[in-house]
Amino acid sequence: MKTASQHIGHYQLQQHMSQNTTCDVWKAYDTDAQQHVILKLYRSNLPDNATALAHYIHNVERIASLHHTNIVSLYDVQVLASHDSASSPPLICLAMENIEGNTLADYIKSNSTAGKMPVPTEIVALVSSIAQAIDYAHRHGIIHGNLKPSNILLSQSTTVAGKIGKPLLTDFSVTKVTSEKQGNGIPFYLAPEQIKGIPASERSDIYALGVLLYELYTGMLPFRGNRPIAVMMQHVVALPTSPDLVNPAIPPAVTQVIMRCLAKNPYERFSNAASLAVALAQALHTPIPDDLRHSAILTEESPVLATPQSTQSAIPFPGTPDSPAGKALPGQHSSVPPDSAQRTHTSIAKRKRGHSSLVMLSIITLLAISGAIVGALLVLQREIPVVAQGAGHAFFINSSQITENSNSGINDELQIVLSNIPNPVAGKSYYAWLLSDVGQTEVSPIFIGRVLVEHGTIQFRYAGDTHHTNLFGLASRFLITEDSTHSPSSDPLLDQSTWRYYAAIPQKPNPADALHFSQLDHLRHLLVESPELAIRGLHGGLALWFVKDTATVSDLSGSLAGDWQNKDAHALRTQIIRILDYLDGISLVTNDVPPGTPLLANPQIAQVPLLGQSPQYAVPPGYVYQNEPPPGFIYLIQMHLNGAILAPQSTSVQHQIAIHINGGIEAVKRSLTQVYQDARQLVYLTNAQLLQPSTLALLNDMAVHARDAYSGTPSGNALWIYNNLQQLATFDVAPYTATKP
Repeated sequence: MKTASQHIGHYQLQQHMSQNTTCDVWKAYDTDAQQHVILKLYRSNLPDNATALAHYIHNVERIASLHHTNIVSLYDVQVLASHDSASSPPLICLAMENIEGNTLADYIKSNSTAGKMPVPTEIVALVSSIAQAIDYAHRHGIIHGNLKPSNILLSQSTTVAGKIGKPLLTDFSVTKVTSEKQGNGIPFYLAPEQIKGIPASERSDIYALGVLLYELYTGMLPFRGNRPIAVMMQHVVALPTSPDLVNPAIPPAVTQVIMRCLAKNPYERFSNAASLAVALAQALHTPIPDDLRHSAILTEESPVLATPQSTQSAIPFPGTPDSPAGKALPGQHSSVPPDSAQRTHTSIAKRKRGHSSLVMLSIITLLAISGAIVGALLVLQREIPVVAQGAGHAFFINSSQITENSNSGINDELQIVLSNIPNPVAGKSYYAWLLSDVGQTEVSPIFIGRVLVEHGTIQFRYAGDTHHTNLFGLASRFLITEDSTHSPSSDPLLDQSTWRYYAAIPQKPNPADALHFSQLDHLRHLLVESPELAIRGLHGGLALWFVKDTATVSDLSGSLAGDWQNKDAHALRTQIIRILDYLDGISLVTNDVPPGTPLLANPQIAQVPLLGQSPQYAVPPGYVYQNEPPPGFIYLIQMHLNGAILAPQSTSVQHQIAIHINGGIEAVKRSLTQVYQDARQLVYLTNAQLLQPSTLALLNDMAVHARDAYSGTPSGNALWIYNNLQQLATFDVAPYTATKP
């Protein structure tokens, strides 16, 4: 593929990197941004119409909008007229971040193929980084669909002798303009469903990760051949040779992780990449990286409650087969201007890496509401909304960009799913907002975005702000207005005649509640900020800390068998004491360990135990236990759950969800109680007794029950409980009508 000159626009071609039948790769210099970039030139086989081109550009923009440390920045896309003839297809030029280093394919060739087993800590670090990048893309409705070692760059800046290096994903499938089936590539990494012609899903990327892991550990692919059709048929019908038969040094638990990834049925694979990475770390008896724990802690798949009463209102959780989160969201098209099909050049957002400059998307400029929505709100006469037939739901979701001891990174995004929505009248558009609590005037509305109606539906995902602010802590009402397309109001409270769809979390105080909390108050105590925790310097809500501490106990319990195998009695005892610290809390653990045993858990976190004891006298939920030991998380969560459901305006659907949650809490309590009983028995053993073969059964029992408490029991686990508590904060959106109070 030849170029007419050594320049393409403001890119100066400097070094020809590679070429195949579909793509030419150059290292170039961007004279505008004054930095080196990689240019990929594709000969397009797109249909010869403006719609196909606009759709392709839109997909490229979606990739460019991703901002993750393990995803290569995509800067620019240009559509160039062919110099061969007027009838030749155009040339697509993609400009992306220049990464100095090799690819994971190079690493595999020089290490795995040569029989060098990856170091456990290195492989966990590699897979953890890739997993977080994949899940981040999935949360933004983007499937990679083309994951393979040659599309994973290893940054030279972080690569030292013996280290794999920092991985960065590139070449997402939606940026390609030619089908791999039309070239000479063999689909070694495609999932069976992709080969059958079914669009790739989140779990297709999990399958590709499984192939990648198989190759890292064995030096060969699970399915091999010289003809594409032969490899394709193997993916669909053949079982791969177990990797531990190829390489007997592979731990059996790692083999189980790989084979689960390679399941033919997508729903038998891991539900997300983070849970795969956690399972791999546990299989290798390697500590789970902190950033992975924060990413995985709230992304585990949870089943949708399907009771007869709740079927109509149940919300599919992100990551489940029915969730819109894994699909291209039509609502995200809202930023593309109507004339984008006629444009042939788009400057994609240039993302900062180091001191790189940030250039805004030039094609995404339709909606420009002037200035931030700031200033004091007018005190208006409020109208009481009357709920008519439901239109759908809006619900908070988590980016999982969690920071230590804060409530950011949770409830920081919003998913909207509405149906039977008429198109707005000519010259007007729909706009989505989050509003503060009823009666508050000091909090400005949060503008979510312009939302499009496609075939009567609205599906839109709001990614929140750069600080990952907990939206539920600021807003309790959801609103869609119908306003001018070209000059919409920046404050929906100024004119309620524009209101079309509305929902609110119930905010009426419960007269029977000793502290007069509303359902909104109790839900915020569970999901945003808890008075029982805030007084102790812990922030993020009861449910989050419940999940974090249960994850810690699961991690500690899962490491015990490795310490026993290493005959390290001191490490065993240390971990068992830490487990009791988290289960008992500071106030009770001294009753369950030998005299003089120091506290080994984080003393601030261990103020509130997982189990603990129920208080001797009844107190209302929200009582802070300032001068007395607080009860455990299980007790506190049940108290606030009951408070939320007993509040006025709670629905029958919420009651059914609460019944299921309460059953799940009891299941977790049983599992943690068994862990507690095993730990109490073990902590008094001598070092010699701890290392006896009979002890291993107790250690394994602890690991199983701790894992069940965190993520393993179908009837209810900590992650499942969190996601279902979050479902209670769903907005039931209905057409807005109003009557004077």
